[in-house]
Amino acid sequence: MDTEGLKTFLYGFSSAARFLLGSPLGRILLIGGLALLFALKLWGALRSRSLACRAAGTRLGWGEGFLILFKEFYSSVLALGTALPAIAAALLASLALVAVADTLKSMDELRANAARIRELSVVLKNLERRQKVMDLRVLSVQDGRTTIFIEYYDPASEGKPAASEELTLPGSDIYLDSIVFNFDYSEIAGGRRVNLALPYRVFSDQLPQAQGLALRSRDGQGLPYAYGRDEGELYGIAPAAYRERLAELMALLDDEQGAREAGIVRSVYGSAVHRRVRSGERFSVWIEQSGGITIKDAVEF
Repeated sequence: MDTEGLKTFLYGFSSAARFLLGSPLGRILLIGGLALLFALKLWGALRSRSLACRAAGTRLGWGEGFLILFKEFYSSVLALGTALPAIAAALLASLALVAVADTLKSMDELRANAARIRELSVVLKNLERRQKVMDLRVLSVQDGRTTIFIEYYDPASEGKPAASEELTLPGSDIYLDSIVFNFDYSEIAGGRRVNLALPYRVFSDQLPQAQGLALRSRDGQGLPYAYGRDEGELYGIAPAAYRERLAELMALLDDEQGAREAGIVRSVYGSAVHRRVRSGERFSVWIEQSGGITIKDAVEF
């Protein structure tokens, strides 16, 4: 039996032992099984005696049946007493196997968690860069309302927009709200100061921040377009592993409390940049390597 086969056996045995001895349902099933075995043994003894009586032309009486019950019970108790050393040895062996299984499982979990943290750390390093995340074009500013057209960029899309949308909101002072994830000295930051910013809604001087419009800046799998990476750009991790760990990272970051408890992120806070817009204007939104958000005119680099 190879190592994985041995682990499978030990894990299965440990789970079964814990279920039978550690859970109410398991104990009920165990006691029920022993009672069933005793009932079958008693039924066999009664049936044998009944057949013998029938062959002799007599019937098995209640008294004799009770006596058979007592004998079988007494013999079972004696057999149990005789088998106690073997039962104790079996229990000790089972406990030892459960302990070995728990140790192996803990070691596997530690190795898997270490590998997971390493991959999350590599994902974080791949995300630390300055890049354009969206272009905004002001379609109109009239009657106290502003209409903007937004194009989102995925670095893996060779400079072409990955998605776009049109939004209309009251006011002419437009605010881009972003959430900033502070990873400073967290478990996956490797002792470094790391911040990542992600725009997620837009509001204005006439539309309160809490009622801002959500940006459709994520793909169908919930991954930000801005965090896409071309295979040639990735370093230290395979593309499939990158997307898998990125999905895990985003799931953790969407649960702020869980991310803090897991030691993944140190803090999460909001940051907004704004601009008074005019019809026909074009500008871009960039995330900086430091974790900030900047607005640049379309001609700026």
